[in-house]
Amino acid sequence: MKIKKQYLHILIIILICTIIYSNTFLNGFVFDDQFFIVDNFKIRSLKNIPSYFSEPSVGNLYRPLRSVLYSVTFFFWKFNAAGYHLNAIMLHAIISILVYLIILEIAPDKSFSLIASLLFAAHPIHTARVANMTAGFDLLGILFLFWAFYSYILFRKHGSRRAFAFSAILFILGLFSSEEAVVFPILALLYDLCFDIKGFKIKTRIKYFGIYIAALLSYLIIRFSVLRQIGRAEVYFLGNLQTRILSTMIIFLRYAYTLIFPLRLTVDYYVKVYESAFSLKIALAILAYLLVIFFWIKSYRNQKVAFFSVGWFFTALLPFSNIFPVHSFMADRYLYAASFGFILLSTFLLAKIPNLNYFNKDFNKGISRGIYTILIVFLIISYSSITVARNREWKGDYELLSKAVERQPESSAAHNDLGQVYQEKGDYNRAFNEYKTAVILNNKNHVAWLNLGSLYGEMGNYTGAVYCINKSLSIYESYKAYNNLGLIYDIMGEQEKAVIELKKAIEFNPSLTKAHMDLGIVYAKTGEFDMAFRELNKALEINPNIADIHYNLGILYKHLGDKSKAKEEFIIAERLEKGII
Repeated sequence: MKIKKQYLHILIIILICTIIYSNTFLNGFVFDDQFFIVDNFKIRSLKNIPSYFSEPSVGNLYRPLRSVLYSVTFFFWKFNAAGYHLNAIMLHAIISILVYLIILEIAPDKSFSLIASLLFAAHPIHTARVANMTAGFDLLGILFLFWAFYSYILFRKHGSRRAFAFSAILFILGLFSSEEAVVFPILALLYDLCFDIKGFKIKTRIKYFGIYIAALLSYLIIRFSVLRQIGRAEVYFLGNLQTRILSTMIIFLRYAYTLIFPLRLTVDYYVKVYESAFSLKIALAILAYLLVIFFWIKSYRNQKVAFFSVGWFFTALLPFSNIFPVHSFMADRYLYAASFGFILLSTFLLAKIPNLNYFNKDFNKGISRGIYTILIVFLIISYSSITVARNREWKGDYELLSKAVERQPESSAAHNDLGQVYQEKGDYNRAFNEYKTAVILNNKNHVAWLNLGSLYGEMGNYTGAVYCINKSLSIYESYKAYNNLGLIYDIMGEQEKAVIELKKAIEFNPSLTKAHMDLGIVYAKTGEFDMAFRELNKALEINPNIADIHYNLGILYKHLGDKSKAKEEFIIAERLEKGII
């Protein structure tokens, strides 16, 4: 294929990505953007970048390069949501280009590489990564994963050690951006299994893959030393191993269905927990997997692209298979990398239509080609239309989460999230109803219990607040629950209990500035001013750019009669947040 034609194809890919996601520029900060961007004080200073490599980030994650991108993006765009949307669209466009380049190297008919990349670029499932600004930052790790894979292909085809070194570097960058990159060595082996024409010797494979494995193990050791846990969560919310395997089997089939029919997408899905293998759905699922395995193995001989596509799909989903603890059991964003396998397989199967032997005449063969063209155009237009419509649902929290409840009424998480929207609006009755529904649907939803406790606290029902927060803690211990419980006890006038709970919050997360600040305020109320100064100054050491800390220090200095220092703190607080005084 001529170079100029490739450039034209790349330009088309960029245009498609830009056009279908252009309406996201009308959207503000939505869903978890508030937590990861707006209220994330740490990303507001480039000086914090070194700490990203030695401390957990917001959400107890270890994705230091993603955090670097957060800080760099905030440096340029501050609270202008358009800049964050631009970041997500650019990353999606680059990944779509890499999809095009990868398929150029592995497809039996290179003419459909553009079609596959356009289907990938337009597929509505990707709105969960691109329209969602926070999830868009995770695309950095996926970009490095795809780029590393492309470099590996070049290494295998041309024997360039430079290409291998580049793939190893990109793999490492991917690991430090997102855990999704851990599957790279398996994907590389899958490529060798399908398309290795040079006869990669075992000794050579051990030599090169040993470097990948060493990098992976080093990353896992560093990650564990920082987080002190393997998965996103410390406990398995989905149950024991058997329950996780059975439930995940159904989830993966639902993923395949969602990719084929991406019509009722949502941020929260209801996931039924299957504890026994003796159920009709599990039996049908096992049958479906046996059929997939049968045709997958059968495709290896003559349909290597199909074999590779299915292998890629399931391999890319491994980080979300509930092997390790996760908070969200099923999410559209988990399908971003895996969807490449689905798109490649779909394009491969569609490309068979013009060559079907159902027609004998040349005229009828032309009809089959016409059908193929119409199907491709229909899919691209349909995908694009659904994507544009889904982008509008990401305009605001209410639009997004009311749709989630409408489409997944049995989802405890959806009701909990909508409850938070109502609570922030001050609509306590509707918030209460949503939280109550959430805990009825799932009595182990610790977040819903915590939010219900917070709501009770705002409504002045402190006994109810203590009960609900303790209920949340009995399911899953979190620093936020301990911090909130401490604040409730403080309001109730039980400062001794407040100190105990706030100290527990700090034990869970020593870098939690709010807990140190809240503990300092409680100490000030009990007259322990030295301890109050210690905690407030500790909060400043962690993050000196939080106005509330300076304001409370000013109040403390003023109370003790040091008007000069009080004025200094008030000036800093006002500079950091206009109108706080």
